[in-house]
Amino acid sequence: MRLEKLKSNLEKKVKAKNSSNIRFVKNRIQTINNELSNLDKMKIIGITGSTGKSTTAYIVHKYLKFCGYRSILYSSVMIDSPASIIDPNESCEVSIYNEEDLLSIINEAESYNTEYLVLEINESILEKKIVKDLPFNIRVLTNINPYHNEEQYTNDEYVNIKKSFFRDIMEEDCHCIIGLEDNKELFNEFLNLNNLRKSTFSSRYISNKKNINPNDFTCLLEELYPSLNGMSMVVKVKDKRYSFDTSIKMRCNALNIVCAITILNALDIFDVSKFHEVIKNMQIPGRAEMVLANGRIIVIDNRLTKMLEFLKELKNRGDIKNIKVVLGSMGYGFISWDNKFNTPLFLSKRKEARKYACDLLKKYADYVYFTEDDNGIESVVDICNELQTYLDNQIPSNIILDRKEAIKQAIKDSEIGDVVFISGRGNRKILCNTELTMKLIKDIDVVNEVVKELGW
Repeated sequence: MRLEKLKSNLEKKVKAKNSSNIRFVKNRIQTINNELSNLDKMKIIGITGSTGKSTTAYIVHKYLKFCGYRSILYSSVMIDSPASIIDPNESCEVSIYNEEDLLSIINEAESYNTEYLVLEINESILEKKIVKDLPFNIRVLTNINPYHNEEQYTNDEYVNIKKSFFRDIMEEDCHCIIGLEDNKELFNEFLNLNNLRKSTFSSRYISNKKNINPNDFTCLLEELYPSLNGMSMVVKVKDKRYSFDTSIKMRCNALNIVCAITILNALDIFDVSKFHEVIKNMQIPGRAEMVLANGRIIVIDNRLTKMLEFLKELKNRGDIKNIKVVLGSMGYGFISWDNKFNTPLFLSKRKEARKYACDLLKKYADYVYFTEDDNGIESVVDICNELQTYLDNQIPSNIILDRKEAIKQAIKDSEIGDVVFISGRGNRKILCNTELTMKLIKDIDVVNEVVKELGW
């Protein structure tokens, strides 16, 4: 009944705004003949945190679909809704931007007779209180890092926004899932924000480091063996231990997998054999996507720090030779961006982030290609020159303004055993290249095109 009431209120607000939202109109037509609502039967999973939200949501959604459930996913990695006109192969900057979007999602869920709705919940959604009245069955915190979004929020603001998702919860049957990755104090604070059912997850290494009894966690990563081909891992769920092999790469994704298991266990639908089948050959779009071509490894990922650390570990083991990075930087001033992206705080933090990125490159990379990446009103030339200056000539670099040409050149210049790491954009396709214009470029499409052109 709460979801029906929320839907009714949203419809009134949208009507009052005289919205022309295409998805809203389309889905109202689809649902207009429904005599009985199925919304009360649907389970809603909301996943927030500093990192891992979209990956965890993607894994849970894929498992649900594999098991035959009708599931809808709204996340930055993709929107997968059979009742939507949105292409599921495209990423989404912000999956829920306003109340019209939320109403459209509810309409789609009703039209599809959805059993599970999986939502990535970022801080902007929480700050705007867009989902405050959604009756979540599962609320998830993947992890919390107060410094994660300093370009938009102070540390306290950021933490309090995340905490708001676990305060004043109306649903007595809601199950909260809290992950521990680093900050023990904040982990305990989140555990005590409400009196609802809780499940927790972490790794044995972290629990020992933070002096917490590993048996206190619902799910625990006990063993991990990462490689270029993926990961082998052992996970303890309550008192049972399970072994998994997956093509998903990078250590940080291991806890995302454990988080997904914790969610499914809380829903009482976790089946170890089915889960293993789902993640065995899984590759998250735009997250550590890997193309092997003519003895080279081409990696696409949106996380600079963790990927560089992973690649350096492989290099130290002798698994790879040179690390060549294609890197751009976001600017400011695109017409549809939130005003926060144009504030003095954002601009000052952006310069700090650029310098930090180049400090990482000096530490881990062997060669860098600087190029465009959502520069907005800011000059691509100025951004690239600024980035190159931060290198202090400590490693070689080249400026190629056109992103497609930069990727092409990096691949052509690579040698057998090298890694070409294309950083920053993941599977996003829209690149905002002036204040008013954009172009379409998807890194994986460019990679496949170049590899084919080279006959690799």
